[in-house]
Amino acid sequence: MTPEETRALVDQLDEYRTGRSSAGVEQLIDQDPEATQEWYYLNLAVDAVRNTGLHDQVALVRETLRQELKAPAGESYMAVPANQTSRRATEKPSGAIIRTIGKYSFRAAACILVVASSTVIYKYVTVSSSSLYGRYFGAYALNTSRGVEKETPIVNAYNEKDWISVLSLAGTAGAKDNQVEFLAGMADLQLNRCDDAITHFEQVIAANAQASTDYYQDEAEYYLAISWLACKKVNQAMPMLEKIKADPNHKYHQKVANMSFFDLRLAQYKENK
Repeated sequence: MTPEETRALVDQLDEYRTGRSSAGVEQLIDQDPEATQEWYYLNLAVDAVRNTGLHDQVALVRETLRQELKAPAGESYMAVPANQTSRRATEKPSGAIIRTIGKYSFRAAACILVVASSTVIYKYVTVSSSSLYGRYFGAYALNTSRGVEKETPIVNAYNEKDWISVLSLAGTAGAKDNQVEFLAGMADLQLNRCDDAITHFEQVIAANAQASTDYYQDEAEYYLAISWLACKKVNQAMPMLEKIKADPNHKYHQKVANMSFFDLRLAQYKENK
């Protein structure tokens, strides 16, 4: 799904719950399996928080399980030993302990949905841009990430985690190349200066676009998204994360693919409320 489609689903959720809807988004939900799944999770999150609709969802799951088991709606089947033929509920062998699949499906569905609702409530309360930043931010190891770098004062200061010196050296550098800008951005991020970090990472991306190069491009894109999460701007982070996720050749593709996009979109929904 594109970031625009994701935002359209979030907007549709608000409209749907106020009695309005968009025919275009409804068609997307009907035809795109990923959109269908995201729509379900968005609704589940809201329903769980409001603690309503649980019985209807249980009934839906029960009916789904019944259909998957190919049991007609008016009938239920006995759970019998494997060496015996399945029987209808009306055929009760004497002395046997009879339990219907439907009965247990209903109980299992109810238990699953209660647990799921509790989990979603917990997620809704705890998931935020800040919590996602804490989950996904990881220090950038310069030497192991890009091979052996030329020993310069700013590289030495970065490897020694002397963030103040990194920023001081970057500020006095005559010609600021992408390495200097990127390391300054990482130092700002380590010092919780997310707005300044964003400026440095955007400068790296702009310089590459102007010179048709890709020096520190992947790193700048990933940590730009992380910086936006740190600044509680998940709406800005999502398009970049979607871009990285869609590019299997991106250096941070697998890291982003392993992120919980449900949590990210839940935080996005909360931000847009």
